Amino acid sequence: MELKPRNIALSLGVSSLAIISFQLVIMQLLSISQWHHFAYMVISMAMLGFGAAGTFLALFRERLKRNFNRALPLLYLLCGVSMAGTVRLVGIFGEFDSFLLFFDRSQIGLMSFTYLVYCLPFFFGGLAITLVFYHEVERIGTYYFFNLAGSAAGALVIIWLFWMVPLPVIPSLLALLPILAAWMVRGQLRRFRLLLSVALVVPLAGLLWPATPEISEFKAMYGSLQLPDAEVIHEESGPYGLLQVVRAPAQRFAPALSLNYRGQPPVRDILFNNGEYFGTLLGDGLTGEQEIPHLLDHSTRGLPFALRRPGSVLVLHSGTGVDVSHALAHNPRRITAVEPNRQSNRLLTERRPEWVDSLYLRPDVSLHENSVRTWLAAHPEAQKDLILLPVIGAFGGTSGVHALREQYHLTSEAFSEMCGRLTENGMIAVTVWTEYPPRESLRLLATWRVLLEESGWGDTEHHIMAVRNWGTTTWLLSRSPFTPEERETARQFSRARSFDPLILADIRPEERDYFNMAEDRTFFDHVDTLLFGRYESFFDEYLFDVRPATDNRPFFSHYMTLGSIPELRRQFDIRELPYMELGFVMAAVTLVQIVLASVILIILPLFRVGWQGTRRRWTFLYFAGIGIGFMFFEMVLIQKLVLYLGQPVYATAAVLAALLLSSGAGSYFSSRLPADRRTLLRTGGAIVALIVLYALLLMPLLDVSMGWPLPARAANVVVLLAPPAFFMGMMFPFGLRRLSGSNESQIPWACGVDSCLSVSATALATMVALEAGFGLVMGVAAGAYALTTLASLRLGGGSGTG
Repeated sequence: MELKPRNIALSLGVSSLAIISFQLVIMQLLSISQWHHFAYMVISMAMLGFGAAGTFLALFRERLKRNFNRALPLLYLLCGVSMAGTVRLVGIFGEFDSFLLFFDRSQIGLMSFTYLVYCLPFFFGGLAITLVFYHEVERIGTYYFFNLAGSAAGALVIIWLFWMVPLPVIPSLLALLPILAAWMVRGQLRRFRLLLSVALVVPLAGLLWPATPEISEFKAMYGSLQLPDAEVIHEESGPYGLLQVVRAPAQRFAPALSLNYRGQPPVRDILFNNGEYFGTLLGDGLTGEQEIPHLLDHSTRGLPFALRRPGSVLVLHSGTGVDVSHALAHNPRRITAVEPNRQSNRLLTERRPEWVDSLYLRPDVSLHENSVRTWLAAHPEAQKDLILLPVIGAFGGTSGVHALREQYHLTSEAFSEMCGRLTENGMIAVTVWTEYPPRESLRLLATWRVLLEESGWGDTEHHIMAVRNWGTTTWLLSRSPFTPEERETARQFSRARSFDPLILADIRPEERDYFNMAEDRTFFDHVDTLLFGRYESFFDEYLFDVRPATDNRPFFSHYMTLGSIPELRRQFDIRELPYMELGFVMAAVTLVQIVLASVILIILPLFRVGWQGTRRRWTFLYFAGIGIGFMFFEMVLIQKLVLYLGQPVYATAAVLAALLLSSGAGSYFSSRLPADRRTLLRTGGAIVALIVLYALLLMPLLDVSMGWPLPARAANVVVLLAPPAFFMGMMFPFGLRRLSGSNESQIPWACGVDSCLSVSATALATMVALEAGFGLVMGVAAGAYALTTLASLRLGGGSGTG
């Protein structure tokens, strides 16, 4: 019995929704178990699964076509079962931890196993979808529409699911959709009810006994849970991650306090997000009038309040309100708190405000649920006496795990905007944990030095002040020069707490480490060079890249470059090297893994069918250009739109929805046009021109609407990305039609080359962005499509007009 076209179309839409949603679920799972969402690696998993499915279909297409009615529901069932089972399956041989990769060789195998297991749902789902396209060619337009519409819907539905359903349940919930798709096309498959019953066991078990991914033992939350009688007293998940509150009788709040402090550090609960420290819950003992001086006045973070009495304070990434409570203790007129994590905001304002002594509900405190840059763009007239940024780094260092993280609140453009919001005597305050070798402090100082030169405020040393203790350094940037009286106040503040001034306009060398001996005094020389010397030469000569982060390269915690590795190997033990910057090294390692996996699973099997025909070089160049160009464009958009939408999951969902919808429409429309050289040249030329145009104008266009509500910004992304994606969707079907005229045997290889390069390009684009910035990534995307356009002149031999 033939399957009904309507049922096939609906099954495609339902399964595509689940497959795209599952990509974002994996991002959330990796954010919990690892140190990063690894968006590029997740997208490569999906691309690898689909590419391997295409190769599998090329090898067994006739057998699958003959058994279409039986194979299709079976593949849907396998997709659902693998989707529900991956969370448990990835840990069957032990948990992979990226932090242990260079200590324990077994982690290499666990990393590869984890990667391939997560590919399984995409392989089975991709094989089902491509099988439908191959078997039902006459209805390809309708089926392709349902495929793309379901995918775009999945990118939006998953955001709603994140808000409504606990994360551990979502994989099993999504797995029911491919199983539903199997039921829609069940036909006369023997023992379907038995197979359906068996398949339902896995997702139903996941719904009843959901599995939460294991948190790395090197994350802050793991350490808290090792304290006596520690317990998790609250847990919830959402688009912003997994929030957990840990309570322990021995868990005290003592953030790099002065060694002269004689009080008892208070016992406090801690809020963690994805296992990382998010903030201390103040309870009722640290806010406002209850304790004066405030506990933080015994740390370097008390410096700005010792110098001046700010009336209007802006707290960026306010978290659980620790800095808000600190400011309240000094009686400002108004405090503006900006915290983009809506989950934590709702928790601390609606459900458990007592955990922070209801400070966000006070009439003199206003809380804004925006990213830093969104708030700054929406309030161009705001004037603040003090802007407090979140603490940079962590006690003991971070081993560079955040190198891949876009930190748009620490770029030159961000600080320039903040300076524009300062009153005449306004200050910016940033506290940095001490780390060795010094990187974060030097990059911050370099950023401010360049900013002061560009703004023309005057001599750097008169506008920057810094005080250090055994664990942290607090840096101040003032719009007006610090007065001699303020410098003397800073000395008294430091002396009373056994701190050392690091930067004062009239500092004496012996002051810098009188109480706290520096591990390496060359740090002071580096500071002086950045203050007074030729910083361009220092940037070229220093072991790490401490140039200011920019919106084009917003990786504030990325310091290691490929060029610096030989010198680092000479100065440090080879085993220490990865932990100078684990995030960068992980990006390189995963790039190698992704390339090997794509070659082994996509390209090598194609040698069974051989590569026949003429002009193979041009076929390779044409489809390689498409694979690289499209993925470079997609990856750079995701990273750039984190700034615009404020959150990686939102950025990924918006880009996937926009590109899938528009490229699908372009692919569908391409069937109405002749696939001749003239059409390909015009289409390719339009793509190259649009990529160049977007590289220059996209962010200025988005800046205009930066202050819009989130739904309006997401809709704006879909509209703005439609033109280039529409034309990009045409090039692949045009190429296949050109080959179908005279070199049809090359079509499997064309698909394989496109898939292989697409998979590899996800990680490669991330590496290029780290090394050279988003501008070069856009440039490579434009160059790749230019190569495709030129190769189209020699592609195939038929008319391609059918």
